[in-house]
Amino acid sequence: MDNARVRLRRLDEDLLAALLDTAVTDADPAEVMPAVPGPPGWTTDRRAAFLAFHHEWAATPTTYAILVADRVVGAARLQPAPKTPDDALETGLWIGRSHRGRGIGHAVVALLRAEAKAQGASRIVASTTEANTAAQRLLTTAGAELHQLPEPTLDGDTIEATLDVD
Repeated sequence: MDNARVRLRRLDEDLLAALLDTAVTDADPAEVMPAVPGPPGWTTDRRAAFLAFHHEWAATPTTYAILVADRVVGAARLQPAPKTPDDALETGLWIGRSHRGRGIGHAVVALLRAEAKAQGASRIVASTTEANTAAQRLLTTAGAELHQLPEPTLDGDTIEATLDVD
């Protein structure tokens, strides 16, 4: 993957529609949004909930669509980390299944690091589940320290990653 082709663009209403298209064609709802009751798959209610959830993300100045060659392939965000007393930022990201394993995640982490540094943060924190070995691999490859949190969540054991910005 040519990392120069990976860009972050602030999520706006136009990109939100493209992000939904990417999610519907290339992701399971549970991978990209909080759970919504009902039958599996991309129901009308789940699509509306996706738009509402990501619309809230879009209100944050550091929420991005991930673009590869100008095509939306996922989303990423940076926001103040609520559980830390310092200048850490929390990140989250998802990439459509057909774009995984191509180095896009590594390029996105590098772009998020640069953005966090520009905002004056000293580190980034991220959480994932114990079962999400791909996210853990991405984070450790980027130099993050991983720690299992003491209390499991509904999704199982939670792994927290801390990544220095410099």
